[in-house]
Amino acid sequence: MSIRRQLALYIGLLMVVILSGNLFLNIINLKSHFEQQLQARADETATTLALTLSQSAQANDDAALRSMIDVIFDRGHFALVRFAYTDSNKLIERGAIESVAVPTWFKSVMGLNPGFANTEVISGWTQLGQLSIAMHQGPSYEQLWRLVKAECAWFLLMTFIVVYGMRVLLIWLLKPLKQIEELAQKLSHNQFVHIHEKPTSREVHSLVQAMNHLSDRLHASFLAHGQTVRKLQHETFNDGLTQVLNTKGWDQYLYDWMKHEQFAPGWIALIHVDNLTELNEQLGKAVVDELLVQISMQLKTESSLNHEHVGIARTGGGDFWLFSPDPLDKEYTVRVEAIHDSLMRLSLIQQHKAQLFLVAMPVHEPQSPASLKHQLDLLLQRSKTEQQSLLVGATEHHPLTNWVEWQQRLKRALLDESIQLYSQPLFDDTQNIIQQEIHCRLIEEDGEEPLMAGYFWPMVDKLNLSQEFDRLVIRLWQRLFENQKDTGRFKGKWVLNIAGKSLNEPSFRQWFAEHVTTEQLNDLIIECSEYTLAHVTVKTQMWLHDMTEKGLRLSVDHVGTSGKSFGFLAHFPVYQGKIERRYIRDIHDHKDNAFFVSGMIQVFQAQSALCFAEGVEKQEEIDVLTQLGVDGVMGYAVGRPKLLEIPKPQQNGAHIVDDES
Repeated sequence: MSIRRQLALYIGLLMVVILSGNLFLNIINLKSHFEQQLQARADETATTLALTLSQSAQANDDAALRSMIDVIFDRGHFALVRFAYTDSNKLIERGAIESVAVPTWFKSVMGLNPGFANTEVISGWTQLGQLSIAMHQGPSYEQLWRLVKAECAWFLLMTFIVVYGMRVLLIWLLKPLKQIEELAQKLSHNQFVHIHEKPTSREVHSLVQAMNHLSDRLHASFLAHGQTVRKLQHETFNDGLTQVLNTKGWDQYLYDWMKHEQFAPGWIALIHVDNLTELNEQLGKAVVDELLVQISMQLKTESSLNHEHVGIARTGGGDFWLFSPDPLDKEYTVRVEAIHDSLMRLSLIQQHKAQLFLVAMPVHEPQSPASLKHQLDLLLQRSKTEQQSLLVGATEHHPLTNWVEWQQRLKRALLDESIQLYSQPLFDDTQNIIQQEIHCRLIEEDGEEPLMAGYFWPMVDKLNLSQEFDRLVIRLWQRLFENQKDTGRFKGKWVLNIAGKSLNEPSFRQWFAEHVTTEQLNDLIIECSEYTLAHVTVKTQMWLHDMTEKGLRLSVDHVGTSGKSFGFLAHFPVYQGKIERRYIRDIHDHKDNAFFVSGMIQVFQAQSALCFAEGVEKQEEIDVLTQLGVDGVMGYAVGRPKLLEIPKPQQNGAHIVDDES
C-alpha cells in the first residue's frame, strides 16, 4: 500500500473516531435536554393543576375535578393525570397507552426517562389529595429521532468531505513523492531526468534536490563508463592517428563482410602514398602525420562514403583501404573518380607533392580477404608502372546493375509478395530458444537461390522503397503470427529489423501504430542498428518511447559500429543489444576483444537491458561469452536460419522447414 493511501487511511480513521465521538456526545446532550424538558413540564403542570383543583377537592365536587383533569389531559402532552383523595379511596384518573412513531430499536436504545411529578392538593393546612402527572414521551422521541437523523446525515457528510478532502490534499502534498518514484524508475533504465517542480515542504524539497543530484551523478558515471568502453574499442580496432580502422579492425571487417549471409556487392579500393618515407625524412613526422590525418578526414566526410556499412582503414604507413557497398551501376566509377579527385585537391597533397595512387575494383560476390588484398596489390603495382594515379579494375558483367531493371523487379516483388522470410533462433544461457529473428530474402524469377538482403537491400534503400518492404515484411509476419494461434504459437519474441528511413517517416510510424495490434506488440521486438539510432529524428525517438509503453520492445543491432559513445543509448528505451560479430570472432584467442565485449555487457546491464552476441560460429566462442556474462547467443554454431512458410490470406497452417530443404 502506498504511503499516500496509508496516510489517507490513518488520518481518515482518526477523523472518523473524532466525528463519531462528537456525534455520540451530541446525541447524549439531546437526550438529556429532552429528559429535562419532560421533567420540567411535569413539575410545572402538577403545581398549577394542584392549585386549580384545591377548591373543587374541598367541596368533593367530583364532576368539576374530572372536568378540569379532562381539559388538561386532552391537550395530548400527558400519559397519566391522577387525583386521589386523602380521606377516601376515591380516585379520578385519565391515562392512555402511548403511540410513538419511531423505530422500536431507537426507543429501546435511547430510553428517555419519563417526566413524572407528585404533588399534594391542599386547602390551608388541610391535605385534600395526591396529584400525579406523567408526561407523554411520544413527541419527545419523534423530535429526538429527527434530530438524531440530522446529526447522522451531517456526520456522514462531514466524514465524506474530510476523507475526500484529505485524499486530495495528500495527493497535492505528496505529488513530489510520485515524481521521485517515477524518477527512480527512469534512473533504473538510465533515463537521467530532473524534477523541476519545487515542493513546498522543506523535507520533500531536500529529497527532490538529492534525487536530482543523484540523477546528475549517475548520468555522468554512465557517460564516463560508455566513453571508457568506446575508448577501449578505438584503441583496439582503430588507428590512433587517423581514427579509422587499424589492421586488426580492417581484417575483421573484411572477413565478416565477405561471409555469404552478410555480403553485399560493392567496390574495394587501396589508397597508397608512395613517397611517404621521403616526405618523413624531408619534412618530419609531424607534417606527415598531418597529411595522413587530412586524407582520413577527407575519406570520412566524403558524401558517397557516408554510410554505416562503409569500411575505412589505415594499415600502416601510407596505405588506406576502402570498401563501399554499392549497386555497381555503370556510374560507380564516377564515384570512385570523385573520391580520387577530392584527395588530389587536398592542400597538403599539393603543397608537399605527395605521390598518391588509388586503385579500385568491383566485388560482385564473396571472396577471401587475402585474395582481395592480393588483387589490389597487383593493381597498385600496375598503377605505379603505368604512372596512373587512378586505376579501376575491369568491371565484370553482372545482371543486377541496371537501375531501371532493379526498380521494376523490386516493385514486382512488392506487388507479388515474392519475398521469403527466414527465422534464426537466439538461445539464452540455458540453451532455450527465447527469440526468433526474421531475415528477408528476394525470390529469384529464374528459380535460383533467393537473394539475401545484403544483395538487394542497398537497391531498396537507393530507390527509397525501404518503407514499402518493411510494411510487406510486417504484414507477412502478422499473417504467420495469427495463423499460429491455432497451431501452437512460438512462446518467445519475434525480432524484425526496421530500416532507419522507415522509422523516420511519419507515415510509416502512423501505419505501424494503426495496424499492429496490442497482442502482436507484446510479442514483437523491432531491431535497428546502432548507426540508425544515432541518426534518427527527435520525433522518432519520442515515438519509440510511446510504443514501448504500449508493449513494443527495442533491440540495438551491430553494437560497436556507430563510432559514438554508448552514452547516447540512454536516450532510447533499449530492451536489448547485439554485439557486432567482428568482436565475437575468435574471442577465445583475443583477450582485447574479450575485454571490450565485457565492457559492452556492463553498459547494457547498467541500463537494465539484455546483451546478446551475434555471429557465433564456434563452441569456444560460446564458452568465453558465457563466462563474460552475455544473456544469449545466435549464429551458425547454435542454429541456422530456417525458412518460414507464410500462409496465404485464405489458407491455414504454418510451419517451419529447414533452410537446406
